Amino acid sequence: MKSITLSNDSFFDKDYNKTFSYQDKYKFFSVYDISSILGSFYLEKIRLVLSNKVDDTFKDFPLSQEQTEQIKTVFEQQIDEVLPLIESVEGRRYKSWTLDWKGKSYDMNLSLISPQSMKVKDLYKIVTIAEECSTENKPMYLSIQ
Repeated sequence: MKSITLSNDSFFDKDYNKTFSYQDKYKFFSVYDISSILGSFYLEKIRLVLSNKVDDTFKDFPLSQEQTEQIKTVFEQQIDEVLPLIESVEGRRYKSWTLDWKGKSYDMNLSLISPQSMKVKDLYKIVTIAEECSTENKPMYLSIQ
């Protein structure tokens, strides 16, 4: 079973419990089973930027600024495609999250009956990590293992 991790700092050379788990400055996104439908979705989107490099196994590969921008663009496009499919949660008692995207606010249903909303939240996490790395002129890290 292979996994994907995207992070704003190297991930595997640190004590997770002292960094990524507790400190807000450390951000990451992981999918733990690339063979799943969800895992293969993320792998194929990253493949658009890195081609066959995604077939290799590696830890903490620093992406270039150009690759980070491309990752950001790919996942922004995915958010734009999924948002119209999201049902409104107005008046319902679901756990929700508000996404401010391109001048609009979207209330996202984070319950299990709305996997598209969860997907948008994950996509947004990747976009924000890429934005931070671009803004701070530091590499975004990719691990596939």
